[in-house]
Amino acid sequence: MSLPIETAEPTSFLHRLLIVTLSVFLVVLLLHLARELRTILQPLLIAFFIGYLILPAHAWLMHRGISRWLATIVFIVLLLLVLFFLIALVRSNINQGLERVDRYEQRLEQLVEHGLSYLPMEKEEAEQWRRDAQASATARLFETLRAAVGQIFDFVMWMFVVLIYLIFWLAERVGVPDRIRRAFGETHGGYVLGIVDSINRAISQYIAVKTFVSFLAGVASYVVLALFGVDFAVMWAILIFLLNFIPYLGSLLATALPILLSFLQFDDAWKGVVIGVLLIVIQQAIGVFIEPKLAGHRLGVSPLLIILALAFWGLVWGIVGMILAVPLLVTVKIILDNIPETKSVATLMSNV
Repeated sequence: MSLPIETAEPTSFLHRLLIVTLSVFLVVLLLHLARELRTILQPLLIAFFIGYLILPAHAWLMHRGISRWLATIVFIVLLLLVLFFLIALVRSNINQGLERVDRYEQRLEQLVEHGLSYLPMEKEEAEQWRRDAQASATARLFETLRAAVGQIFDFVMWMFVVLIYLIFWLAERVGVPDRIRRAFGETHGGYVLGIVDSINRAISQYIAVKTFVSFLAGVASYVVLALFGVDFAVMWAILIFLLNFIPYLGSLLATALPILLSFLQFDDAWKGVVIGVLLIVIQQAIGVFIEPKLAGHRLGVSPLLIILALAFWGLVWGIVGMILAVPLLVTVKIILDNIPETKSVATLMSNV
């Protein structure tokens, strides 16, 4: 009777080793495919999240007697108007930046000279430091502006692809319930549709809350920047809105850029300090008090998983991946949480 026990242990070990090996191979394959297919997957995922955001309003219009296609056209027109507004805003800010670059250079030179006056170095050495810092900063500024101009066309084409995906997503989702019932039968189809409906409601709730708090952060930041007269206040507010979808790092980067510009724009350093304090207070108030009260703890995800997701998707897709990282992670957790067989995995992913 001992022979079967001895042979069972190596067999079980080899079985687990095979599962781990195949899992690692699958992760590597998915990473490779995500990189190679990023031009397809990025706009597709953005379209999904925009669709979940407008889904309640889209359904509200349909319940008021407006046809599905007319409701879809209304939202597509609105998105096109937003896109054209962003394009016009970016072009206007680039032109204004080129006009004001000399003033920024002069202010930067003053700040560099003021900083060098506190360093223990010879006059000639300090002068060389000043010239190098000024030349480097000017070169980076012009390089950034040229890159921004070159990216406008790519951004427009990318957004049109997103709109095309969104149109077909809104059109396809209406016939999905009937196809699921025909595929799985009335009983099993109803069970599958119940899970899908729970997942859709949870994802819509998360995206709606995140969009609202990001919009709130953008509006509050715009009020502060506009009151002090900071250049490009609307653009900074939009940037703060977008980068707030990146936890921890996004709000830091979003507030750092207008704060740095305020020190270059104003001769009075106290204005930059006050602007920085107000923007940081806004971010902390929204992130610590408002967002948790709106989102609750039901969709909470472990902070370690959030950092890992940011690192992973940032490596794969850059800034777009970092924006999508947490929505994707929360979506996976919601899906696992609504399937009884995987609910324990979702519990391990939570922060409660």
